[in-house]
Amino acid sequence: MPRRDLVSFHSMVGAYSLAGDLPAARALFDSMERRNVVSWNVMIGGYVKAKLPEHALELFREMMGVGNLRGSATTMVSVATACARLGRLNGGREVHGFFLRNFAEDNLVFWTAVVDLYGKCRRAAVAQKVFDGMPERNLVCWNAMIVGHCVYGDPEDGLALFCEMVGGGDCCDDGTEEGNARKERKPVFSPDEVTFVGVLCACARAGLLVEGKRYFEQMTELYNLKPMFAHYWCMANLYGALGLLQEAEEVLKSMSEETKALALGGLLGLCRFRGEVELGERIALRLIELEPNNGMYYALLCSVYVAAGRWDEAQKVKAMMKEKAVRFRPGHRLTNLNEIVHKFKVGDRSQMHSKEIYMILDDLATRLRLKSTEDG
Repeated sequence: MPRRDLVSFHSMVGAYSLAGDLPAARALFDSMERRNVVSWNVMIGGYVKAKLPEHALELFREMMGVGNLRGSATTMVSVATACARLGRLNGGREVHGFFLRNFAEDNLVFWTAVVDLYGKCRRAAVAQKVFDGMPERNLVCWNAMIVGHCVYGDPEDGLALFCEMVGGGDCCDDGTEEGNARKERKPVFSPDEVTFVGVLCACARAGLLVEGKRYFEQMTELYNLKPMFAHYWCMANLYGALGLLQEAEEVLKSMSEETKALALGGLLGLCRFRGEVELGERIALRLIELEPNNGMYYALLCSVYVAAGRWDEAQKVKAMMKEKAVRFRPGHRLTNLNEIVHKFKVGDRSQMHSKEIYMILDDLATRLRLKSTEDG
């Protein structure tokens, strides 16, 4: 068998990582007789993409102890992303300083990762300073800063930055003199789905009902964007936080079947891979309350309990279905829910910015809770 070269090793490690088989990728990486910066980048990046930031940082520390390797801008992007996901402010500062000392280039992707890092660590002012100093910005960078304010910082700052990005038009015309002045500005970028997750989250956090309804309408009517589960979730939380529980229910009911399927897949995925069992249980019970004859919601609740090893509760759900004569809809058995999770986690990420959407949904899951009738 011909001897493998570095390119072959990199391709195979990357393929295993992409398939989610990180142990096999690491075993192959460890078997390499020699490695270069690309070798380390592929493995570190694989851990980051697999949502294993701890492993990514451990491998980076190991890399720093090998010879004269200092990494590349790609390495720094992965490490900054790992620090962001773990909320490690001090580690992120070290990465920031290391890049300034060792790299002369202006790397858009790295600086975007740094903006995201400081935002997630609740240092929105620092993130804004980095953002303001960037020589160029793209939509992903603007989104990182807007979300940093809207989700982790001051919602009003996030909405102001959103208005700065979209520039002219009716989107930010609130009837005031300042709003009229904003109409004359030229847009920098048109917002996408990620932008509006941040904007609607800001409205939910600040209790801005009128503004939230206006932004949700503009997302569909002005920018022709199709609402995703995260958008409905934010709107439901906005209504729920103001005690408008009936309106919150109507928001959930208005979701398309496709969106509901993605919502269930997303929640089940979060429960399974992040241990957010309480969240999945709460939403599934709420959906059952809304539609008691929908077998899909019972299947979700059962799957949540199975994923948590709560077998007794899973059996009770099955018994409840039998007692109420609730049946699975065709194509909505447990195995198909697993397929929904797979599509949400893998296939849906091929869409533009879907990684950012998933990350934001993941973060929102730990911060936003839909109030049930009992809470009111």
